[in-house]
Amino acid sequence: MNIKEITNSRQLREFMSAPTDGVIDCVKKVRGDILILGGSGKMGPELTEMIVRADAIAGIKRSISVASTFSNLRERTGELFAEMGVNVFKGELTDTEFLGRLPDTENVIYMPGFKFGSADNWEKAVQVNCILPYLVGEKYRDSRIVVFSSANPYACTTRESGGSIEGDALDPKGIYGWSIVARESSFAITAKEHPAQRSCYYRLTYAQHLAYGVIVDLANYILQGREISLSVPYVNLVSQRDANDRAIRAFEICSNPPSILNVSGPVVAVRDVASKLGELLGKEPLLVGEEPVLSLMINDDFSVRRFGKYNDALEDIMTAAVNWVKNDGEYWGKPTKFGVAKREY
Repeated sequence: MNIKEITNSRQLREFMSAPTDGVIDCVKKVRGDILILGGSGKMGPELTEMIVRADAIAGIKRSISVASTFSNLRERTGELFAEMGVNVFKGELTDTEFLGRLPDTENVIYMPGFKFGSADNWEKAVQVNCILPYLVGEKYRDSRIVVFSSANPYACTTRESGGSIEGDALDPKGIYGWSIVARESSFAITAKEHPAQRSCYYRLTYAQHLAYGVIVDLANYILQGREISLSVPYVNLVSQRDANDRAIRAFEICSNPPSILNVSGPVVAVRDVASKLGELLGKEPLLVGEEPVLSLMINDDFSVRRFGKYNDALEDIMTAAVNWVKNDGEYWGKPTKFGVAKREY
């Protein structure tokens, strides 16, 4: 199924959790059980289901577990996991007793993070983004760990530069940016202390879904007649299905010292995306503000060379998003705030 053909939430979940041949090949190589920490958020449920489906296709029997707060009872995420045969551990990962009771496992996907509100609650940002990673790294000292990180701390660049690559120096701004650097530093410390530990910093920016994401937000702004700021003139866009595909396959490049993987999709001008969406919606977007020369832009050529091209084309995602919004498709109410130029959250 192409993303443009999706008409309901069941089809959307089916599409977003469909494993590629690359994921199926990956799960065949990954020996042992898998634990997803913080897996009840935006990406975790479909990532987990993608692994479950890939294992079923590959004929692999293993224990898959998710540990998270499951704080949004309306979403029934815990129940959906149980129906898939996934073990559910409900609790606060920052509770050391709860963390200590979690099963030892050979493979970990680390997803917890605190972003929006971090500028006003630096204590929580430090606890979740800095201290918790060290505690997890110590507990899973012999494991393979894919660490969900962020491209946020990269320095802003020009369009002509092609964007930041994995080896570029970081230039974090604000509590959130520095706490992301601290997250990676915590896992670097535990990797140095425990030679058997292997990890990968998975630096993601702007995964696109139909129930949330930059494209859906822009389409809603246009329909509502809201202004669209050009203070962040460029953005990287990648489908959530492709983002989860890369997250699972990052197990293949975990190493000690930790490896780094940018996952971002192409750099596109916000003006161009808004114009295309406006054309599809039949309504002119209200673009405001100056377009600065520098912007946060990510280069993921290494990801494409290592794992191949992404599956979902940006044009298809935009068409699907317009159809979804026009037909009142499910919206999770989780705005991206991608236009925050100072990167202060």
